[in-house]
Amino acid sequence: MTEGAQGRGDGSATPTAWRAAALAILAGGAAVGFLASHRKVGRVVPLVTAGVALGCAVPVALATRRPPIGPDSAAEALAGAASPPTFTVLVGARDEANVLPALVRDVGRQDHRSPSGEPYFELIVVDDRSVDGSGEAVMAAARACGIENVTRVIRREGDGLRDGKGAALAAAQPEVCRGEVILVLDADARIEPFFLRRAAGYFAAGANAVTARRRIMNSESGWLAGAQADEQTLDGELNRGRWAMGGCSEFRGDGIMVRRELLSAVGGWRAAALTEDIDLSSRLAAVTGERVAWAIDAEVWEEPVRDLLGLWHQRLRWAEGAFRRAFEHGPAVISSRRLSVTSRLDFAIYVGQMAVPTVVAGAAASVAVTGRKRPLIAIIAGYLGVSAVLGWDSLRWERRPDGRPLGNGERLCRAFRVSLFNGLWLLVVPRALLNLGTRCGPIRYEKMEHDGALGPGWDEAGKGPAGS
Repeated sequence: MTEGAQGRGDGSATPTAWRAAALAILAGGAAVGFLASHRKVGRVVPLVTAGVALGCAVPVALATRRPPIGPDSAAEALAGAASPPTFTVLVGARDEANVLPALVRDVGRQDHRSPSGEPYFELIVVDDRSVDGSGEAVMAAARACGIENVTRVIRREGDGLRDGKGAALAAAQPEVCRGEVILVLDADARIEPFFLRRAAGYFAAGANAVTARRRIMNSESGWLAGAQADEQTLDGELNRGRWAMGGCSEFRGDGIMVRRELLSAVGGWRAAALTEDIDLSSRLAAVTGERVAWAIDAEVWEEPVRDLLGLWHQRLRWAEGAFRRAFEHGPAVISSRRLSVTSRLDFAIYVGQMAVPTVVAGAAASVAVTGRKRPLIAIIAGYLGVSAVLGWDSLRWERRPDGRPLGNGERLCRAFRVSLFNGLWLLVVPRALLNLGTRCGPIRYEKMEHDGALGPGWDEAGKGPAGS
């Protein structure tokens, strides 16, 4: 199947209002930070920053212990379901022939099947202008593992098409999918044979939008990979807590799961979305009032970003996408009558905290003018300290290779590591706002390269760390 040039766009038109808003946030936050050099005001800014952060972090940490749907209740709901939900596994890929066969094999091993062995799933891969034979590799792997009859490749080609994952997914809108639930995976994703069965339980229990827990393969290979693994764990803690508190919890890109009719109700995938996960989260919240459930026991494993330059480009895209989402969908979410006051307040707070790095930038500028370093140190310490507290709490989920919980010493070191790693956002956010406010021409999408290396505990039979 082929998508032509319809739906194309050059990505160059950033609304003037968004540009002005981005520069205003950058300037306003910097001004507040600069005031930290004032002898009286300087005592207030760090206290307010740390107080608000702690006031949000502690309730989140407590709420993660009482999710609306837990693994046991999800399994019970599936066991009692008359008709288990079916899935369309949707993958967007461009030149990923080295990793796609492994993912196809993982899908083929899924045990979410009828008593006679018929799969309760299908696989659709959008081959986004690949020149390395990605589509052919998918079909060859599908034939080899016996799922050729439930596998399709949609070829996306044409001149002037948008780049990016959202644009690729837009080539497979809900009407071409047969499953009741659409699951989005990245090309480098790895899933264990019970993944779909576990995920199905959350839908059987009443959820309509679910996101998987993201895990990082080869997290023991170095500081950078390990920090990304713990960052994903901390992010899961934050959004699982928001969900449990009634807040506007959100999808994360690898492991998005949404009922097909719900996706249709909000217009399907948007090719223009820079960050398709939070774009869809906000559209669902504003239009339908749906919030995203977190399936802690349905894990998607993926490769880490392996170098600092690649990490910088990825985080710039995430940060700019977050602001674009806020400008485009924020007013509709805040004013939605389908959402509770708690959900709308949660959304406002979550979006508002993105301005903290601009305050830090202003405080850093004040040091150059006044020489007073204490306010800057206090603000940064509060920012990183809250990350460390949430990191420590979230690491209760982690296990050693032998299945035992982390020791207190290792847990403390890793909480400190992920806190330092989150300091990257102090640099990324101001730059993303500057890019959004001043860029001329289209956004450049930096593709992450994958090498297809198996992580610790994975084998060619599809058995991963959680199943070892």
